[in-house]
Amino acid sequence: MAAHGSGGLLLCMGLLLATPALAATSTDRGECAASADKPDLGFAACSRIIDDASVSVAERIKAFKNRGRGSFNSKDYDRAIADYGEAIKLSPKDAWAFAHRCEAYESKEDHDAAIADCTEAIKIDPKYGWAYNNRGVAYYGVHEYDAALADHAEAIRINSRDAWAYTRRGMAWTEKGEFDQAIADITQAVTIDPKYAFGFGQRGQARFRKKLITKKGGWEPAIADYSEAIKLDPSLLWLYSSRGVAYSNDRQYDLAVADCSEVIKREPNNSAGHNCRGVAYEGLKDYRRAIADYDQSISINQKNGVAYWNRGNAYMALRKIDDAIADYDRAIAINPKDFNSFNSRGKAYVAKGDSNRAIADFTKAIQFDPSYVEAYSNRGLSHEVLGRRADAVADFRKAQSIDSTDRVSKQQLRVLGF
Repeated sequence: MAAHGSGGLLLCMGLLLATPALAATSTDRGECAASADKPDLGFAACSRIIDDASVSVAERIKAFKNRGRGSFNSKDYDRAIADYGEAIKLSPKDAWAFAHRCEAYESKEDHDAAIADCTEAIKIDPKYGWAYNNRGVAYYGVHEYDAALADHAEAIRINSRDAWAYTRRGMAWTEKGEFDQAIADITQAVTIDPKYAFGFGQRGQARFRKKLITKKGGWEPAIADYSEAIKLDPSLLWLYSSRGVAYSNDRQYDLAVADCSEVIKREPNNSAGHNCRGVAYEGLKDYRRAIADYDQSISINQKNGVAYWNRGNAYMALRKIDDAIADYDRAIAINPKDFNSFNSRGKAYVAKGDSNRAIADFTKAIQFDPSYVEAYSNRGLSHEVLGRRADAVADFRKAQSIDSTDRVSKQQLRVLGF
């Protein structure tokens, strides 16, 4: 009897295994199509379509793409990449699938894989502006700003009303130190879309960096842009961090602490929030608290080069020169074109009496931002220390040609008889 019962159990299991999956319904197709906005509902519906052997290849491709989009919007980038990959296997010339897998790779900061996928999408469809924009974002991620500029320019050529392309091109201009071009591009973006919070925020970044690097303009325009962006979308925490840093530079430290603390309150593990508050505490000369916040920022995101730069500046204020240099080294390792860190490391070498290494760093800062007034003045001072009068005069004159209000270069030219 036991053997007979066992055979019956095996037979039942065989029947269960042979039972086909439930056929996909028209409701499944509708839910799957809406999965980008309703991933919890759409995932199961897309899966039923994928598992239904009776559906066409075209329907299965759509289901993989829809399920991938839902996973992407849920920040499950690995699952999105897998589903887009399955769609590509079924349709190797699907530019949409390549461009969206590119976006998913970029969201994981796998910049090289993103570039490869978007390049493939562009080969398939040379007029696919969205693929150019995504590849531009990936190039930006590896600090290839000229390549990013070219891609966003192509996206704009394809669609002159592409606000995202103007904003992203503006961001690349910002990184190259071409702040007026950045502001012009992003102004175009917010003119196209006056409710574009991201665009206002990025124009704030360009205005902030212009004031920081060239000493031109003011902090108020940047603060106004951040405030407008916050009004349009209060959920974007990076706007509070950015405005907080701008408040610090405008010496409104209490407002800065409030903005940065708001970020930390909403998201305790927000690296930018801790970095922002560190800047405010540094402004208040509370270096212990500043360094503690920078430490926290770095522990959350070890690729946060700005936090290393800021912590280096705090160490400099405490005359911990070697610790400062170590932090500037880390910032430069993260972004080899970080002109702020090169300039700051140069000043640290000046403090150690190493004028030659200081000049090398100031030269790098100028190479990556030819409008960096402070770097020219700093290099001029180091040339003076080494008795290189002609080189010093050339640097001070260059600084004055960029910004005639720069005190250091103006004073040193007087001292040198000009």
